Amino acid sequence: MEDINANVIAFQCPQCGFALEQTVGQIKSPESMRCAGCGVGIVTDAEESRDAAADIRDAAERFPEEITIKFIDRAKKAADGA
Repeated sequence: MEDINANVIAFQCPQCGFALEQTVGQIKSPESMRCAGCGVGIVTDAEESRDAAADIRDAAERFPEEITIKFIDRAKKAADGA
């Protein structure tokens, strides 16, 4: 299983709309960040970040490791009378 903290989240600055990227680990950090577009300080809610990270982890665990795709030959199915 991959380290969820290494996943990158893209979002926009709430002040100027500048495109930003942070890892989940950086977002969970209590340290604030500065927007490269306008310089405003951005602080994330650590509790909300933990909840979001838990939701991502739960979704990743439910995702199947392998998916099987079955192709149906419609002409053969029609010929068989099905």
